[in-house]
Amino acid sequence: MNDISKLPKVDLHIHLEGSITPAMVRKLADKNGIEIPDGLFDASGENFHWPDDGTAAGALKGFVEAYDKATSVMRGAEDFEAVTYDYFARSAAEGCIYAEPIISAEHGAMAGLTYAEMMAAITAGYERAKAETGIEARFIATCVRHYGPAAAIHVAEITRDNPHPLVTAFGMAGDENAHSVADFKAAYDIAALPYRNAHAGEAAGAESIRAARELLGVRRFGHMVRAIEDAALMQEQLKINAVPEVCVSSNLCLKVYPDYASHPLRKFFDAGLKVTLGSDDPTFFGTSIGREYQIAHAHFGFTVAELLQISRNAIEEAFCDTETRTRLLRRIDAYSV
Repeated sequence: MNDISKLPKVDLHIHLEGSITPAMVRKLADKNGIEIPDGLFDASGENFHWPDDGTAAGALKGFVEAYDKATSVMRGAEDFEAVTYDYFARSAAEGCIYAEPIISAEHGAMAGLTYAEMMAAITAGYERAKAETGIEARFIATCVRHYGPAAAIHVAEITRDNPHPLVTAFGMAGDENAHSVADFKAAYDIAALPYRNAHAGEAAGAESIRAARELLGVRRFGHMVRAIEDAALMQEQLKINAVPEVCVSSNLCLKVYPDYASHPLRKFFDAGLKVTLGSDDPTFFGTSIGREYQIAHAHFGFTVAELLQISRNAIEEAFCDTETRTRLLRRIDAYSV
């Protein structure tokens, strides 16, 4: 089996706060004088842990609770900068050349920061990692669906009123079964950013994908894996050259699929969809962008050439400018096994 550790990788689906490590949680909790909630780590203390009742709904509920507990230790700009730098440095060490972290004004506010303060901290962490490793990034300002349409409009207004050169897209995360997609069209229109995406087709089925495409004008979808359940939808998605941001470990941990054999990653690629890979909330799901590429290689039979095509797909569909896109594609094309 080929060594793909240095193969140029791209992470198009990553929640910034969801990259916090157990070690960082302990460090920030100690710095901020916060007691870590019981049960957040497993017996080894090296991994996050949450109750599992064997159902997808239970897994999601437990994960969200663990996520909220872990990220509650983030207080102030210094913490956002530290988490950002740590994510980019670790990813670059695995060969990641570009990433598009999902950022949340709501999580910034929970840490006591305005949106502008949060972005200054995130930018500082990113620029430090970029100077050391060469990794590049853009950011996706994102509303949280289960916080409701009014909160989404608030996030969109903040994003619009505080333009930032690295924030190039608006998106939506959170519970896909909360509210309707139509409820969030106003937020996307208010943000008025050049690019847009949305979580769809993970917790909810085919209808969530169609709605995001038709009502929000989305062509790049967070997850989209449940499109495989609807043959007509697959053809519709192929027709628009849809881009699924596939996060295998996340899907298995949250019980969207029981195992690698049932996951549609390979079927998507073979059908001609413009597949990309993402790490989602990597430290919670025991993964990283490097591991997601390794999983595609080891469990789905992707060759080095196919993995390079996945990286090309991601850069071709990245929410960045033409000059950056061209430069990154050259880095991929220059790779030799």
